[in-house]
Amino acid sequence: MNATPQYILDIEDALVSDDNPARDDGTLDYERCARLHNYLVAYGWMARNGRDTPDLDALASEKWFFHEANEEVEAIRERLNTPLNKFLDLIYDPRPPFFYWIDGLVMELSDEYFIDDNEMEENKERFVLIYRTIADLGGHNLGVVYDQQLNRASFPMTTDNMESVEPIDEHEEMWFPLETILTQWIYMTRIGKAVPGLPEELPSGDPPTNRSQFNLWSWLPYCDSQIDSTVAAIERYSAVVESRMPPDSLLPISAPLFTGAELDAAAVPQDCFIRSLLTRVKTPRFKFIAPGLEVPHDKEAFARRQRFTYIPHEEDSIPGILLFASLDRLVDLNLEIRRLFSTAHDNVSINDNDPVPTGLYSEPVRRRDYDMEEAGFRLVLPFALRPGFFRDEDGARMSDGRPVPSGSFTELFQHGYFHPFGGERRSQRLERLFERWIVLVESGVWTVSEDGVEGGIDKFGDADRGAWNEYSIAPSW
Repeated sequence: MNATPQYILDIEDALVSDDNPARDDGTLDYERCARLHNYLVAYGWMARNGRDTPDLDALASEKWFFHEANEEVEAIRERLNTPLNKFLDLIYDPRPPFFYWIDGLVMELSDEYFIDDNEMEENKERFVLIYRTIADLGGHNLGVVYDQQLNRASFPMTTDNMESVEPIDEHEEMWFPLETILTQWIYMTRIGKAVPGLPEELPSGDPPTNRSQFNLWSWLPYCDSQIDSTVAAIERYSAVVESRMPPDSLLPISAPLFTGAELDAAAVPQDCFIRSLLTRVKTPRFKFIAPGLEVPHDKEAFARRQRFTYIPHEEDSIPGILLFASLDRLVDLNLEIRRLFSTAHDNVSINDNDPVPTGLYSEPVRRRDYDMEEAGFRLVLPFALRPGFFRDEDGARMSDGRPVPSGSFTELFQHGYFHPFGGERRSQRLERLFERWIVLVESGVWTVSEDGVEGGIDKFGDADRGAWNEYSIAPSW
């Protein structure tokens, strides 16, 4: 393998982007995929060994799938198509773990998992498990599966995710060029979301409580880049709304939405994503940021509406914070809402029938938990989605394509149980919500008047009235 450390690390021209899209001609771009794979190998190796550049001889000496005792290597390679074998010829074969969710290279023939799509071509298996999910996630693990017929890959982490990727002709949006999946992982490392090399134990010998960690790799609750991108998304959205308002109706405000003292009065925790966001984002110059949801210009009212910040919460846990309330619209603390907001607490000390303000909340998180997202959100509605025996084809849907659970008050705009680039149940990112809301305003689904976005919170019920595609966010990480 002819390479230098600089070549291994310099992958800007290999990353997938709008200006540099993945190959779409139905073939495997094995050279590009090999470069992205090798970058992740080198990145993890440098973190493990405390080095700024990779030792290519050391990398070449590591063998996991290709180790001499693996007598099945040649038999497996005979069942692979030529481009996939060329990919194997170009990559380093590191010892685990390869990435936060990924143990390592396995190249396991996997037609048995695809009952509906396992037709053979040229007497070869169609599906190959390239990377296996880490064992820490329990049994029934799968990983990145490659389709040798379509030359696309998907990432069902466990067999429980199979219904989100099969039959393929019904789930094409969950199958990607392999370079797209690898690029997404690299993006997570570059923004500081998935990070290798952090200590696996505190000085006390206990595991860290401010992040989720599997061996070499950690998943951080949020990172600085997420603050930056979420601020930018909200301010883009505000600009879209303001551009549709009469100029003389804009409020004369230029300061950030909150000061630190105002958040202290509402018992918002220090050093958390939402505090950083609210003290940086510009105050929207209108009253309603979405149908029925009010911008908190009245800071005392904002503090009074909080139900969960004043309840004692666990160390390194962040309670749900009501960001944009629907005035005078409440919902009982039902089992779904209690479970959601108990995440950061031993228990929510509110009676089941006590009303909870509806509106847009930050996601309550326990930072040490697997697959959490502090930069996430929950839209708590005063009505249930898909009530009773609602027809699935008409009702609200999540990003993974599944219907919102029948009777849910909190799952609108959420990702669902399957994340195509890794993860299972974490909440949708707030940044993605405002990107979607921009589309709703620009397309005219939401209208704007002198007070901002028109309509009441019941407008979100359109997701159950044939407009589910307007109220669903495309799958992402």
